[in-house]
Amino acid sequence: MPPDVIAFDVMETLCSLASLAPLLAAAGGDATTLDRWFSHLLQDGFAITAARSYAAFRDVAKAALTELLPHAKPAQVDKVLAGLGKLDAHPDSAPAMGRAVLDARVVVISNTSAATTRKLLARGGLDTFVEAVVSADDVQAWKPRADAYSYAAATTDTTSQRLAMVTVHPWDVLGAAKAGLVTGWCNRQGATFPPAFGHPDVTGTTLLDVVEGLFALKGTG
Repeated sequence: MPPDVIAFDVMETLCSLASLAPLLAAAGGDATTLDRWFSHLLQDGFAITAARSYAAFRDVAKAALTELLPHAKPAQVDKVLAGLGKLDAHPDSAPAMGRAVLDARVVVISNTSAATTRKLLARGGLDTFVEAVVSADDVQAWKPRADAYSYAAATTDTTSQRLAMVTVHPWDVLGAAKAGLVTGWCNRQGATFPPAFGHPDVTGTTLLDVVEGLFALKGTG
């Protein structure tokens, strides 16, 4: 069945990290630093969560950055971290969320803080679509552990089977599916979905394609 509530991931899904590249370059990075840093901080955050511990996104991001760029000045590091709250929305974000609210309620689930998430939504003009912001801080656990997805279902008073997760991250699809959610994967880069992660219920090349696909599930459940 189509979802009653659609949850969107934020970092890379709704908002692009591209504006961080020049800040990282100014701190001594190169063309590969952005991808390496984001992968590094996710790896560390996932490891901390798997160990049943918790650290806030900003703290993990800062530690990963100082490890990757040990000669960066504190002020340069701070500029990069501040840039996490100044990301631009992807062009397909507003159309997708605008379509979603026509037939479902909309929330976001992010590993970043609620304050940073709300700042990004407001910056991109996306806040008007969003009913609730669920942060890893709320449950003291990062996605893809089930806690945040289950908390979103409880917060919206819906069952996990009627809650959909829309994301560009295969690991997010895996976590949401294991938590019982319907899953939508936005494959902007033409990548191959990792076979070990199963498969998303809906795949599209834009967020709007994914949302339309979720509503097209009508009658199949």
